[in-house]
Amino acid sequence: MSTVHSSRFPHHLLSSGSYDMSSGLRRDATPKSIPPYVYRVHRNRAQTQYDFSRGFRAKNQTTIINFNTIVSRFGLAHLNQQTNISSPFISVYVSQAHAEAVARYFAQMYDEDTWVVTIDTNHLSRGPIFWAANILAGQELTTPLWLHEGEYLCLYRISPQAIRDQTPVVRRESRNYGVIGSR
Repeated sequence: MSTVHSSRFPHHLLSSGSYDMSSGLRRDATPKSIPPYVYRVHRNRAQTQYDFSRGFRAKNQTTIINFNTIVSRFGLAHLNQQTNISSPFISVYVSQAHAEAVARYFAQMYDEDTWVVTIDTNHLSRGPIFWAANILAGQELTTPLWLHEGEYLCLYRISPQAIRDQTPVVRRESRNYGVIGSR
């Protein structure tokens, strides 16, 4: 059972930006700074592949993201969880508590184990990181708006050197919802 949510992402969450005329990309499409740690919500059937010893790898490794139209097309498909388009992005969140709430939501929605993986941003692979809020500006959403609060999109991969911790949030066989060991 899937509920479709349709809402427009509010413009007031965005900063006004300028464009780099040589690449066509907004200068503010990528953040000027990111926190020392971000948090990835992962589940077994996600498009993104994950192994603690190999890191994260987006399903789509071949699309070159060099124009806003390409960022928008693939970014919106990713954020709306469309499975008909292979995503070059890996979602991460600024807040661990928010990532845990998203993990619980996904566990209920997809009926599978979910983890929150802590990522050290000092060891992220080279490449752009995008704000979900900028991609969603004024766009229609088919997912709940709260899922995208504090969300960044990393391009292609996150190296194993960046992985600091993985915490199971929901284990399907036990049907326990909450961070394991937090009680």
